[in-house]
Amino acid sequence: MKFRLIKIFLILFLGFSSFPVLSQVVKIESPSGGFTTQRIQKISGTVQGSNAARATIVINGIPQAVALQGGRFSVQAVIAPGNNLIEVKAGKSSDRVSFFAKVPPRDIKVVLTWDTETDVDLWVIDPKGEKCYYSHSSTSSGGNLDVDVTTGFGPETFTMSKALPGSYSVQVQYYSAYNLPVTRVNAYVVLYEGKPNEKRLQYQFVMTKSQQVYHIANFEIDPES
Repeated sequence: MKFRLIKIFLILFLGFSSFPVLSQVVKIESPSGGFTTQRIQKISGTVQGSNAARATIVINGIPQAVALQGGRFSVQAVIAPGNNLIEVKAGKSSDRVSFFAKVPPRDIKVVLTWDTETDVDLWVIDPKGEKCYYSHSSTSSGGNLDVDVTTGFGPETFTMSKALPGSYSVQVQYYSAYNLPVTRVNAYVVLYEGKPNEKRLQYQFVMTKSQQVYHIANFEIDPES
């Protein structure tokens, strides 16, 4: 009896092991690599063999969640002058693409991401006190809110081509419905991107109250930079 049970187990095991095992496959469809002159890029593609609601996208070293809808993802991102690297990860699978961008440099880039599918607004206040945000997306000093995201995980992106010397304030508004959960945000400040003196700063914050405005950080631009 014991040997018959072992034999049946082996037959079942070998039979089931012959079935194909579905695995996740990530494919970036856009951009396709090579060369571009478009400063704002649509990054899109597919994740096959997964029921997950999100994947991870890494844009020039800055990671964030990206929503999957029917196995597809799509975000808008401000890319860097020169070489760019995009990677998308889902489970143990990933895909990456690199390309060269001939685009005007920016002295300041502020990128905001968050970890729940909601609406978070990035505010940047320059040394003159002028606030750049969704309803005032361009400032007199050359600041721009290049990407405004109302659903998903970001990124919202502020840039300034020629930085004013002085202190900048980074703030966020938890612009969401009142019944949404705690949301964690990451703010990345990239100064002089693509240049030898490039500098990166990262700030994290937990938002707990909808409609509230939170001060995340200040950063300084030296007059001699």
